[in-house]
Order: sequence, then C-alpha cells, then structure tokens
Amino acid sequence: MNTVGKILVVFVTASSLGFLAFVAAMRNGGPDWKGEMRSPELQKEFVFTTEPGETITYTARHRRSESSVSEKTPILAEVVVKARKRLEDETNKKLQELSPQPGQLQDQIKATVETIAADKKGVEQREQSLNDLFQEYWNEMNTVGDEFSASTLQTQEVLKVSEERREEGYRLANQLAMLRNDKFAVSEQQKVLQDELTRLEENKQRLLRRQIQLKQQLGDSY
Repeated sequence: MNTVGKILVVFVTASSLGFLAFVAAMRNGGPDWKGEMRSPELQKEFVFTTEPGETITYTARHRRSESSVSEKTPILAEVVVKARKRLEDETNKKLQELSPQPGQLQDQIKATVETIAADKKGVEQREQSLNDLFQEYWNEMNTVGDEFSASTLQTQEVLKVSEERREEGYRLANQLAMLRNDKFAVSEQQKVLQDELTRLEENKQRLLRRQIQLKQQLGDSY
C-alpha cells in the first residue's frame, strides 16, 4: 500500500506540474491544444470527439465510466482543461483512499494483531493435533512391526518343521525303496528255493521208484 501511495504522489505531482506548464504556456502565447489532447495520459483515460461543421465542436467522455467530461464546445482548450482537471481529481481521490488516517491505521493494526493471535492459537492447536496423530500412527506402526516380527518367527518355525518333515519323507521313501528291494530279493530267493525243493522232490520220487524196482528184482531176500 505504501509503494502504491508513493507512486500516486509522484504521478499527482507530475500531473500538476504538467498542468501548470500548459497553463503558463497558454498565458505566454498559447499551447498546442491538439497535441495536449493527444497526450498519452489523456488518451488513456478519455475519448475526445471532433465534430466538423460550420463551427468545429469538441467533446470528451471518460473511457471506463462513459460519463461526459465536457459538453460540445468550439473551444478545445476548455475540453482539455476539464479533462486534465477530471484526471487530477480522480488521482487525488485514489490517493486519499489508499492513504488511511492514523485512527483507521491503528484500528487496522489492532485487528491484524488480534487476527494473528487467533491464528497463532489455531496453529498451535493444529500442531498439537498433528503431533497426537503422528504419535498414534507411530504406535500403530510399532505394533504392526512387532506383529510382523512375530509372524516372521512363526513362519521360520513352520519352514523348519516343513523341512524336517520333508527330510523324514525322503528317509521313509528310501526305506520303502530298500524294503521293496529286499522283498524282491526274498521273492527271487523263494523262487530259487522252490525250484530246489521241486528238484529234491523229483530226486526223492526217482529214488523211491528205484528202490521199488530193486525190491522187485531182488525179491524178498532184499
């Protein structure tokens, strides 16, 4: 606000000096009113209209408000002076609006201080709330970490038991394979013994037949 006020003070001063310059020039021989009408500061704020005829007339209106600054008049100097006066009045009004009185400034400072105090209290409450929320999240994270550690230990125990059972399964499978091999060997041995028993039975039968034949040949004396 102070910067804008300073800029407006400089602008008002420059406008006043310019106004004094063309008034002095008018008194000393007459200024270039058409050149003054085409000046950037006037063209920015006002629209000048020239109506030709038996007597050329000039008017001006404000660009933003579309309000009339001067009625039709054949005197261009009158239109330009009124436009200058309107521009100076509006600039002074803006300067007064942007430059508050000491009492108003103190009220604004007081209200600002009260607002800052209220905001500070709210910020402190918000900070405490966020700290409590952070502590809650931290405790939950620690709890989850402990549960994860316990689950990890349980998983390791399960994996250990599974590995032991897998090894036991491999051992039983090897034993089963050995038993099957032994069973096959016993079966083969049983076949061999069965064949041998059959051969012995056949020999026995042959010996019995031979004995009978000998008895028949030798008679009762044998």
